[in-house]
Parts: sequence; structure tokens; C-alpha cells
Amino acid sequence: MFIPSDRAVSIAEMIAAPMIAIAFIALCSLLKEPARRHFSALMIAGAGAIYISGGGLGPLEFAFCALMSFLAFRGLSEYRFVAIGWLCHVAWDVVHHLYGNPIVPFDPSSSVGCAICDTFLALWYFRGAPAIQTWFRRAPALQM
Repeated sequence: MFIPSDRAVSIAEMIAAPMIAIAFIALCSLLKEPARRHFSALMIAGAGAIYISGGGLGPLEFAFCALMSFLAFRGLSEYRFVAIGWLCHVAWDVVHHLYGNPIVPFDPSSSVGCAICDTFLALWYFRGAPAIQTWFRRAPALQM
């Protein structure tokens, strides 16, 4: 499929998207459980509504918002549903990049950057959203 040159993704965007995800993860890591899970569920609900005011896909925007609201509700008790919500948002970002309007109106490739960022978030949530501080702890030495 041909992608117009005004929607091409730059190297800077491909680097910035994971950095945004890491910053989001770091900030969420400041929240203790269950506040982190509840906040994450609210973010999924918001992500479901982000395109609704001008996404360009008509009634499908409302259906997607309803799906994300359901996943957010289920995400209040299980990170798995938050992760699924981010993966759904990745798919919606790709659809918007190809057929709808971008998430940031003045940046034609912004939906791709969002899809990259959301993929990293989904992976983190599938792992149970561990605090970023745990990533840097040394494993205990093996006892012989």
C-alpha cells in the first residue's frame, strides 16, 4: 500500500516514541498499587476517546470508544485488559494513519508514533506493570 510522503515516519519519531513510553512508565511507577492499576485503566478510557472529536471514521469512533471503556472497566481489576486496550489502540492508530485523521492534526505521522509508544506500554502492562525501579536491581548472587 502506498503511504503519502507527508505521512512518512522520521527516525526522530521512531526514537522519541519509546522514550515517551519509558517516561510514562517511570511516572506511573511512582504510584503504588492499586492506584497504578486504577490510573492505567483511566488512561485506557481516555485513549479510547482521543480520536472521537475529529478522527474521521464516523460512527466507528463511538464503537471504538465503547470497546475501550469496557476494557478500562475490566482493567480496574486486571492489567491484562489494560494491555489489550493498548494493543487495540495500536491497531486504531494504524487505521488512522492509513485512512483517518492523525492524532495530532498538524503532524501527519503522529498516529504511527503513538502506535510505537502504545506497543511498548502494552508489553509493560502484559508483564504486570512492574515499577521501573525493579528493572535496575541486581539479581542476588548464586550460592554454591
